[in-house]
Amino acid sequence: MRNGVEPELVIPWNIFMGKGMVKLILGFLAGPTINMEAERRNKAVQGLLNLNVNETADPITVSYNLSLSSGENMNVTASRMIRWDKESSKFFTQKIDRSKGHKYIIEFATCFSEVISEGILWENSDHIDELTELIKLAFVLEFNEEAVTFLMKSKNLQIFVEDEDFLASAFPSG
Repeated sequence: MRNGVEPELVIPWNIFMGKGMVKLILGFLAGPTINMEAERRNKAVQGLLNLNVNETADPITVSYNLSLSSGENMNVTASRMIRWDKESSKFFTQKIDRSKGHKYIIEFATCFSEVISEGILWENSDHIDELTELIKLAFVLEFNEEAVTFLMKSKNLQIFVEDEDFLASAFPSG
């Protein structure tokens, strides 16, 4: 991490990846748009649950070294609220501060939902925007299970017995 900022390791589902979010993603993957079989759905979501989440008070700084066609190298630095490093199974996030108001919440929800959707649907990029919008809305509703269930029903999404079993094993207390 740059600027001497050390992230704090946190437990994934205690911060963002709770049962409501996992249920929503499973329902989307099982839905008519993607119609993914249960084993692939569970594997995709298990990748989320296996992440090490690193939270920091400051934005995440990412640097890229780009080789231009002219032969020159260009160093680009970007600041992001959230980043998913799939190779190392690490999820970096700026600590959310809900006291900053609605604009900040929707900005954070947008960044979060885009990163999650891109990570889950990297093989089905045509559907990233649709999943992003669902996750963003559910995020704003704090992934409340009743709200997620209604959202899924309104979008004609459901989970199946295999998904219920997966959720029960991933979230045994709830």
